[in-house]
Amino acid sequence: MQNTNAKRFIFSAYANTVSAVLQEPAKAFLSDAPSAAIPTTGGLSSHSKETISLMIESHEVLRAGRVSATVLAEKRGNNYVTLATSTVENLNILDVITADAIVSRIISVFPADGSRLERCSADDHKALFHLARSRFENLKIDGKLRECELGSKFGKEAGFFVKQCEEQPVHGSLFAEGCTEFQIPHFGAIRVGQVDAYSGKVVLTMLRVELGCPIVGTVSVCDASTNGVDG
Repeated sequence: MQNTNAKRFIFSAYANTVSAVLQEPAKAFLSDAPSAAIPTTGGLSSHSKETISLMIESHEVLRAGRVSATVLAEKRGNNYVTLATSTVENLNILDVITADAIVSRIISVFPADGSRLERCSADDHKALFHLARSRFENLKIDGKLRECELGSKFGKEAGFFVKQCEEQPVHGSLFAEGCTEFQIPHFGAIRVGQVDAYSGKVVLTMLRVELGCPIVGTVSVCDASTNGVDG
């Protein structure tokens, strides 16, 4: 008879290419951008599209070329490995933000035997997270090229841990100071490489735009998230 009380690993991950919710001058949603997610048992999910666009009447708010979202989760050797990646090419938001490519990429590695890696403290969640291959290619904001260097906390090549019991989510940026937030008059606020960590879960949003007047709304580009729980 199968042991229904046996512990199992619960995978959780998703990737989203572009999302947009506009309130003014008209309510509108971007509803056809690819996304991917996996069931708790793991597996592979991948979706792509060649062109997306969001219009308000005859005015183009956003367009992008090929976009893709992929999630892969499986047991590899002595680890449970989860990958979530989102890619957006040839992005243009109101001719203020452009990029040849944006890539959001998260890998989490969780020991299958429940042990802790040598660098993992008793307060750390057991999963080791990697964001280091996430990047912008030729990102321009307000006509200026923005060269974003990885920060020392979340951009480590060796990865990082998060606390397993945080009362409040931890917020930070993948990139170093000077390339985390931009305020553009008569356009809005642009947040770059946002990292949110809570309860052993990490969410990376490469570009989040809070549009001000005359267009009001939120655009999110290249979201990815992974975590791991031994249930």
